[in-house]
Formats: sequence, C-alpha cells, structure tokens
Amino acid sequence: MRGWKIINPYQLEESDLIESTSGTALSKVKITKALLSLSDVLHFMGETDGENVVLGSSGIGIVSETETNLFGLEKGNRVYIEPIRECGECANCKGGDYSKCDQLKIAGDNDNGFLSNFALVDSGKLFLLPESVRDLDALFINQISLALSVVDKLGIQKGDYVAIVGANNFGNILAQLLIYYQAVPIIVTNNDEDLQIAKNSGLYYALGQEDNWQKEVSQITGARMCKSVVYISDCNIPVTKAFNLASYGACVAYTGVSYKNSPISFAQAVRKQLQILCINNGFGNTAASINLIANKAINLSHLKLDSTTYEAVPETLKNMCETLEKQDKVYETVVDLV
Repeated sequence: MRGWKIINPYQLEESDLIESTSGTALSKVKITKALLSLSDVLHFMGETDGENVVLGSSGIGIVSETETNLFGLEKGNRVYIEPIRECGECANCKGGDYSKCDQLKIAGDNDNGFLSNFALVDSGKLFLLPESVRDLDALFINQISLALSVVDKLGIQKGDYVAIVGANNFGNILAQLLIYYQAVPIIVTNNDEDLQIAKNSGLYYALGQEDNWQKEVSQITGARMCKSVVYISDCNIPVTKAFNLASYGACVAYTGVSYKNSPISFAQAVRKQLQILCINNGFGNTAASINLIANKAINLSHLKLDSTTYEAVPETLKNMCETLEKQDKVYETVVDLV
C-alpha cells in the first residue's frame, strides 16, 4: 500500500504504508475517490497540530478483501470509510462511552487519511453505499454527519430561526438540513460566489456582503434575533458578527471542517450572556447521513468542487495553498484514484 504522506510543511512523499494488523475484523479497501479539504491544506502548510500522516479527509472505495459474512460485507462492495474512530484507551472509551472519546483519531489529521491506493481498516467503520448515492455525494457524508451533530446539540426545533455565518459547502449542507427539519436557516456570507450557490440551492434567506445582516435578521425574526447561531470556523468573517445575530442568552456553535484559528473578542458574548458551544465531529451519524442522501433530503449538486488525480496531488496542494493565500479561501477537491 502506498500513499501521499506529509514529511514536513509543504512537503509530501509517496510512501509505503505499514498498517496495523492487530484488529480482529479488518477489511482491505481499494480507494477510488478521496476528498481534499481546507483541513488538509492547513495541515500541509504546517498551520495545525496534526501528525505526519497520509492526507485525505474523506474517502470511498471497493472492498477487495474481507472475511466471510463480516458485517454484511462482500468483495466488490462499494463502501464509505468512516474517517473518525475512537481511541479505545481514554477513560470514556474504557467506560463504553465512545461518543465522548477525548482522543479521537481523525483521518488526515492524527490518523492516516485516504490519499492511498489501499486501506486496511476496521470493518465496523465501513458502510455500504446504496446505488442511489453518487460517489461525489458520498464524499460529503462526514460533513452531513457534523451538521447532524450541530442540529442535535443546539436542540433545534421546528420553526426556529438559525443564523449560519459562512456559506461554504458545509454551511450550505447545514442550511439544507435545517430546512429538512423544518427550521428556518438564515445564511450570511461575504463571498459572492457562495451567495449565488446558496440561492441556487433553494436557500431563501441568503444574505451577502451588500446586506446589513443585523438589520435584515431583525426584520426576518420580528426583532427577536436568533436563539441559535452557527459560526463556520473557516468563513473569514469576524466572530463578533455571529454574536450580533444572536438573541440574549442564545447559543452560538463554533464548528467547521477545519481548525483554522480566528481572533475572537468575547465582549459582545459576555454582554448578551451567550453560551458558546464547540462541535468538531459527527461521530455516530454516518448511517443517518447516508439515508439523508439516499432519500434526496439534501441536494449536493450545486456545491462547488475542484478535481485532480492521485499523481497530481503534490502540485494540487501547492496550488490550493497559493489560492488560499491570495483569496483566503479554497474549495474541496475530489481526487480520483482509479
């Protein structure tokens, strides 16, 4: 097995991978497509604390080897590989509460990602993909799972107004999910292209940089503002904008697909006595996310994506770095491995 592994900041090497064979239920998967996201770019640039691992935050593939009658898997099955796994060693894991693992292994961050020809993985982390789920849609299962965690932990109810600060692909997915649960998303962005994508996705309340967000949200909510606000960590919008859209005592969720650092002033949050909630994964939501895609609850066809090949990954990452430095933004890139 070979894959693109970080050696130093701005340096990749195609390396032979030594996978652990200590598990009792392992399957070998031929990776067919992987996803490069902002988290991979920041890791490549050395701006995060991730380890020297294979990049690729999401991946799908074809089962090439597995034990008979194991989790319903058979050779040739198309599968999604869950990119998050519990450590099994912390106090919560030993107590059986895996959802609260405080040392989660995350693909492309502190665990090998999916920019490799094969992966040897715990079969319990493989999910069969229905024929109705496109390959490109499957690569966003992790983001849908994260969005489900946001909805759950904020306790969103039918009819709730929810402000989303940031309209990247994840913000778009979250807004669509809120509509599915009959909440009312108000998505705001300072990026004209993201604004148009949001409108094309059917998001009615989509505000751009020419709008007065605080005034517009006040009018939409009847001056009540939003009791739930979601700030997307890589939106390049001051966090205070999120606080401005929140009602007194509201909950503001800080989340996203990357750990990009943002300067934060909590003065406004303190004045309004806001609750700050940090959400960084969608552990346990994979099956539900696949069902949402299969049932056409979320339309991913409008999302902006770039594409590349496995061989071109080093050059692609360098180009993504240059784009990020010039425009302060990059879109996910699909890597074709076959």
